[in-house]
Amino acid sequence: MYEVDLATTAQPFYNLMMFPYPSAEGLHVGNVYAFTGADIYGRFMAMQGRAVFEPMGFDAFGIHSENFAIKQGVHPSKLTARNVKRFRETQLQRIGNRFCWKHEIQTTDPSYYKWTQWIFLQLFKAGLAVRKKAAVNWCPDCKTVLADEQVVGCSCERCSAIVIQRELEQRFFKITQYAQRLLDNLDQLDWSEKVKTAQRNWIGRSETDGTVQYHLRDWSISRQRYWGPPIPIIYCHSCGTVPVPEDRLPVQLPETENWLPQGTGNSPLAEIPEFVNTTCPCCGGAARRETDVSDNFLDSAWYFLRYPSSERSVFPFDPAITAKWLPVDMYIGGAEHSVLHLLYSRFITMVLQDLGHIPFEEPFRRFRAHGLLTKQGAKMSKSKGNVVNPDRYIEEYGADTLRTYLMFLGPYNQGGDFSDRGIAGIRRFLDRVYQWAIKHQNCLQPNPPDLASQRRLHQTIHKISSDIQSLKYNTAIAALMSYFNMLQSNSSIAEVELKSYLLMLAPFAPHVTEEIWQQLGESGSIHQQTFPQFDPQFLIQEQITLAVQINGRTRTTITLSPDASQEEAIAIARQTKAIQRHLNNQEVHRAVYVPGRILNFVT
Repeated sequence: MYEVDLATTAQPFYNLMMFPYPSAEGLHVGNVYAFTGADIYGRFMAMQGRAVFEPMGFDAFGIHSENFAIKQGVHPSKLTARNVKRFRETQLQRIGNRFCWKHEIQTTDPSYYKWTQWIFLQLFKAGLAVRKKAAVNWCPDCKTVLADEQVVGCSCERCSAIVIQRELEQRFFKITQYAQRLLDNLDQLDWSEKVKTAQRNWIGRSETDGTVQYHLRDWSISRQRYWGPPIPIIYCHSCGTVPVPEDRLPVQLPETENWLPQGTGNSPLAEIPEFVNTTCPCCGGAARRETDVSDNFLDSAWYFLRYPSSERSVFPFDPAITAKWLPVDMYIGGAEHSVLHLLYSRFITMVLQDLGHIPFEEPFRRFRAHGLLTKQGAKMSKSKGNVVNPDRYIEEYGADTLRTYLMFLGPYNQGGDFSDRGIAGIRRFLDRVYQWAIKHQNCLQPNPPDLASQRRLHQTIHKISSDIQSLKYNTAIAALMSYFNMLQSNSSIAEVELKSYLLMLAPFAPHVTEEIWQQLGESGSIHQQTFPQFDPQFLIQEQITLAVQINGRTRTTITLSPDASQEEAIAIARQTKAIQRHLNNQEVHRAVYVPGRILNFVT
């Protein structure tokens, strides 16, 4: 149902979430939190009539995956295949997201990294991928170079080892040439402000004695490891540095049992003669291959371009499809990637536009950073032993309960603290909805409800619509609970009330609402219906009459909104001639306000 004909469908909406590393531990509830919030937004947009494309894939190259393979003593290719299968089939397919699996990508697939290498070649030919000897960040535990952005304080972001400086020949992308453009464009981006602030600070423009300087340094992309795409460069004694011809891509990562990092400044690929030794594509003479692999942040710097064209083999991104679906309409992910993935993606996109490959310079129209889930106030991490696996909660309570509970923990952009307390209450809430709907399925009133009920319905629709668009999922769920309590107390239910309620709940709890929809005998899926629309005439608050007293004696009445504040009521009362006359020169000691009933001035 969630497959999209990317070539012909109208009203496209590209709904993207950051694809995961397929580690052996599997998804934790923090991942489910991020993915659920993005999916709710996508489901809402689909119910607004948009053709939503919500792909998923696996960012499986790099130090993180390789380090775990080293600990397990398993070749990273075997471990990655096992982990991807677990992620996809026992976790991602069960959390209720509208993933379009037809366009799944894996960065370790030669059909993918062929184009990662192609992108490297475009930068190389444009003079933006240079090799130079420089003092670089060296992690003694990971035994490889790190980019500045991968060093936190003085430590490796992956293993926390103290990073040292080492002189090495490295490949760098000249991101500094784009520093001012990357900075200037931030003013126009519809992104979370904290992410834009982090990028401004990292780019770090400053002026001394009239000279402009930047904190930003060129991006070091060489890695002296095994698990990554080989850099497509050949060194020839006669011809010098030669790019691998595009028609000879991909340069495949060779299978080897000697894949452990060396710590010598060379990749394990340097010890594989049949890989290293080759012929020069220019003169046909003996030559050798580059043996470093590229940083896995290059893999993820363009993956959003590949998703819509994942089935195309003759080019990385189909021009017509790319022009139709990109830039990404909504991207949701973690703010911790502000100066890594998000900055690198912007740089690669700008370069590809400058070289004429794509018609836009910014990759994501909107980016929203979700909050962080904690456990007992601490960030979840394997070292602390507080990572929560979602699998048992899905088994015990169901995916709908877990989704709704996670979104109810706190504001989506702030996160919350995960505990077992409360999740059973969400399950009971969904059970009550199911039982209530089934109980009334054969006795629904065909006519609209009374005026007060219609007003409450349309106010709720307006509230839920507004909250979902603002990613205020916790308050949307609270409003759904409040409205449900009112519906439960009614002796009869109108058909429009029940169906509207299910449609509003559907993005949060897709399975149970689909089940009820089918029980009601409706045709088609609930997720292919239109989200309820509010009628503005029912949003106008009816006015009430309030008695205004002075020392307990009623002196006049005023009309105002039933939810008017005490300050509003006092201001309106003081404007009446009766109160002005009776309060003549008296000092008001205090005011007693009972909303909907009285306002009493005590003099």
